[in-house]
Amino acid sequence: MSDPLKRLQQVQAWRAPKGWATIPAAPVSAEIARLKAAITRQSARMGDAAELWERIIPAAIREDTRLSGLAGGVLSVITGSAATTFALDRLLRGGGEARLREGSEGRIVRVRMRVGQIDRDA
Repeated sequence: MSDPLKRLQQVQAWRAPKGWATIPAAPVSAEIARLKAAITRQSARMGDAAELWERIIPAAIREDTRLSGLAGGVLSVITGSAATTFALDRLLRGGGEARLREGSEGRIVRVRMRVGQIDRDA
């Protein structure tokens, strides 16, 4: 069975007690479509920024960061700690920001950092 929603409904029909409501197809399909559209929009906004980030920022720093957006030439980055923010700031001031600017052909003008929560398992 190739349709995961039908498979889920079938398993639910087998395992759920009699009289329980089943998962309606429309709300799940609508949510999947909404998530797909949001991911497509985010990908279009970020462009090649993630690829540049992977190429320019060392893995030791990159592991504790997450790109959160690109708007108006400002690449927003969330770091996992103040120490990572400091190390990233030193790297960017030492020529990393100029390399990002050149690699993005001017789409990235500057990098804004803030300390936040990083999901290291994703």
